[in-house]
Amino acid sequence: MDHLSLLGLLIMAVAACDAAITVLHSDAEGWTTKCVRRAVWRAAVLIGGRVRGAQRHVLGLAGPLIVAGSFAVWLLLLTLGFALAAWPMLDTGFDVPTGDAEEGPGPMEAFYFAGGTVTVLGYGDLAPLSTSARLVSLFGAATGFLLFTGMATYAIEIINGISVRNRFTLTVHDDTRDGDGLTMYTEHLVLNGVADTRLHCRTWADGLRELDEMVHRYPLVAFTYRSHRHEYDPEPALRHVAEAAVAALVAGERNPALSTSAGSLRLALVRLQLTIADTYLGGDVVRRLNDPRPTAADHRAVTEVERLLSERLDRTDGNGSAPGGTPGAPHPSSSEVDRSGDRWEAAETVCRSRTFLDALHDWARSEAAPHAWETAGS
Repeated sequence: MDHLSLLGLLIMAVAACDAAITVLHSDAEGWTTKCVRRAVWRAAVLIGGRVRGAQRHVLGLAGPLIVAGSFAVWLLLLTLGFALAAWPMLDTGFDVPTGDAEEGPGPMEAFYFAGGTVTVLGYGDLAPLSTSARLVSLFGAATGFLLFTGMATYAIEIINGISVRNRFTLTVHDDTRDGDGLTMYTEHLVLNGVADTRLHCRTWADGLRELDEMVHRYPLVAFTYRSHRHEYDPEPALRHVAEAAVAALVAGERNPALSTSAGSLRLALVRLQLTIADTYLGGDVVRRLNDPRPTAADHRAVTEVERLLSERLDRTDGNGSAPGGTPGAPHPSSSEVDRSGDRWEAAETVCRSRTFLDALHDWARSEAAPHAWETAGS
């Protein structure tokens, strides 16, 4: 077999493997797919930043363009590879109508035959005669059929995955009612009690786990498929969940019955932050999230959350305790914090949230809103 044919078969194999990794692997994306995603997203961010008032609309086009671009690259590589594989065989291995042309079949005939075979159209005007030509044609047609089937299935799965993310962001948006996670958690604890608040934390944690799985399964579009409606933006939802997680950890220090659900929410949030950072934000952000180092400002934020919780809870409990808590229990300063306790974990959550959201907003070139403890303390 000619070296050109071998090169073509290699290109076909690369395209097929890249598509298979992206479509079938539950925790990876192909190299060419990743390049398309990064190039289209960077272009969308750049164009959106330069066109005043059009950023949301431009970013809304990025997701569909990434999917269409990835599919086009797979198809182009597969067609190009098959054309290179078939070209040396056209003279002797195929029945090629030459018409009035004096020269033999060239690269355009090879590309035409490859396009018709890969797309499973098969016009029939170029027919394989030799055994090797028939085998190559069979391989090209089978690979093309599998590629189109995989692309159709993946497109349907993407829509379902985006729906999971949108349901989560809408749930958080409706729960906070354009407020913040700290206020939502405090009001929920006051109005509905400990048991219902624990259940609500577990519901949000389950939503975070589903979103984490969605980012793992569909890194191509999980955070690049944007809507024109702000309710679907993931950044505010993740900020509100972080605020609620800090409030839950602080409340868990007052009432141990809340500690387990608070820890579950924190772990789900940390896992999702690491997944998103590893997929989109780069290794430096991952390292900082894996090794959070709370600053004095982070500890002051925890103190501010503690103050806000105490004011609201003590106002509803005349003896000065949270529901089920210890009356008048003193709270340690940041220098006295047990590094394995809820208060230290709350400070780490504040640190991680600041690091993560700053990087995420920088990646999307969007404006970062302040956390609840920053607005409350200003």
